[in-house]
Amino acid sequence: MTDIVLKDVDPILAERIRRVSDARGWPIHDTIFNLLEQGLFVCEAEVRGGLSDREVNALADAISALKDVPPGKGF
Repeated sequence: MTDIVLKDVDPILAERIRRVSDARGWPIHDTIFNLLEQGLFVCEAEVRGGLSDREVNALADAISALKDVPPGKGF
C-alpha cells in the first residue's frame, strides 16, 4: 500500500479529524483512511452525475492506466 504524507495540515482540520477519531474510537490512521474513502465516494458521485456509463468507464480506465505510471521524484 502506498504511504500518504499530509504536510502543513491546518490545525482546525487536524482537530476535526481527532474529534472523529475519538468519537468513533478509531486510530488516527484508520480515521484518515475512512474519511478519505468516504470523501472519494461523495466526489465520485458528483463526477458521475454528469457522465454517461460509457464516459464513466473511459474515465475509470484512464485512472487505472495512471496507476501504472512510475512515481516521480515528488514536488
